[in-house]
Amino acid sequence: MSAQVSESASGCGQEPEGQGCGQEPAGQGCGQEPAPGCGDPRRRLDAVEMAAWRAFLTTSTAVTARLNQELMAAQGISMHEYEILVRLSEAPEHRLRMSVLAETMAHSRSRLTHTVGRLEKEGYVLRAACADDRRGVHCELTQEGLAFLRQAAPVHLEGVRRHVIDRLSRDQLLALSSILSALGQDDAAS
Repeated sequence: MSAQVSESASGCGQEPEGQGCGQEPAGQGCGQEPAPGCGDPRRRLDAVEMAAWRAFLTTSTAVTARLNQELMAAQGISMHEYEILVRLSEAPEHRLRMSVLAETMAHSRSRLTHTVGRLEKEGYVLRAACADDRRGVHCELTQEGLAFLRQAAPVHLEGVRRHVIDRLSRDQLLALSSILSALGQDDAAS
């Protein structure tokens, strides 16, 4: 998954006979008309930008899929389910409001409700009405859920090491952390 590209690389990734994608590197048209609705030509991605975007998308999707597959095979749990258990384990009293959990997980409330329902059936979490707000619902990690998380963690962490950490130098990890933190900032804050 090498994303090496030179500043002079050209092409939009489309075959000459295909419809243009509108994303050819600036000033280096692929000989096709941009697809309708591609927006301002000055905002299209150049070769370096396109390579960075595609490398990010391809790599993040592939690594997440591998980690998910390994967790499912070894523990019968998805990455989303695992991450919910982790977030609850780190919370005071191992409990969070469902709305807060949805926000921190960047999940829709309906998706979170469905996933938490599966975890609840396994006995890993409990849902209960908030004492101070009857409309709110807490999600709490059970002792069984905590024990399961401790069992699943080594599998997940080994995968994270194998697929990410051990492939990068310390400087690359620091750069990656900085880059991803910048990407994760709320657009309203920038």
